[in-house]
Amino acid sequence: MNGTTPLQATTALDDSAITVIINSTAPAAPARRRRPLAAMALTVGGAALVSTGAFAAWDATASAQSGALSAASGSAALLDANGGSFTFTGVSNLVPRDFFYRYVDVRNDGTGSNTFTGTVAADGELAGQIVVEAVTCTTSWNTTTAACGGTTGAPIGSGTPTASTPVPVNHGVIATGAANVQHVRYKFTFADTAPTALQGKNGSLTISVNNTLVGGNDRTLS
Repeated sequence: MNGTTPLQATTALDDSAITVIINSTAPAAPARRRRPLAAMALTVGGAALVSTGAFAAWDATASAQSGALSAASGSAALLDANGGSFTFTGVSNLVPRDFFYRYVDVRNDGTGSNTFTGTVAADGELAGQIVVEAVTCTTSWNTTTAACGGTTGAPIGSGTPTASTPVPVNHGVIATGAANVQHVRYKFTFADTAPTALQGKNGSLTISVNNTLVGGNDRTLS
C-alpha cells in the first residue's frame, strides 16, 4: 500500500458486527544511518587523541645518596710511663715537705681531636694537706730523674685539693692515636704546715681525665 499499513478494528453495535478499515498514514520508521554516526565517533575519538598528545610529558629523575654518616665518640685512656694502664699507687710514712711523682700519659682513643680536662681530688684526713702540680713534656718523662728530655710547658694544673674542691687540670686539645699522647708529670708535696695531729692518718688522691666533645664544627670536607 505505498508505505501505509492497514489496521483492522472490530466493535459491537446492536449485535451486528461492523468491520472498520482504518488507513494509517504514519510513515514507516526510517532505516538507521550508521555511517555518519561511525564517522562522528571517529571524529570525536580523533579529537581526544589529539588533545591527549598535546598535554603529554616525559619525566626524568636522578638521585644520589650520601655515604654512611656516623656520630663521633669520645674516649680517654690513662697510661703509665711504660704504656700500660696507669695505677695510682700509694705512699707511706709521709712527713711534711716530702714529695713524690706520678707519670701519666693521656691518650685520645676517640674518633677525632677533642678537648680534655681533668681533676685531682683528695679524700680522707689528709685532704687539704697535699699540694699538686701537673706539667707536660713533649717527650716521655724520665721516671728515674723526673727530667723532661724535650720541652716543658707552664703547669696545666696546680693547687691543694680538698674533700669538696678538686684541682682542675687543663689538658687542652689532644689528637687521636698513640703518637699524640700527652706526657704529664704530677708532683705531690705533703704540706710543710701539716699539723702533728695528722700523724698516722690516712687519705687518698684521685686523678681523672674527661674527654669533652664540642659541636658546631664544619664537617663539609670531613
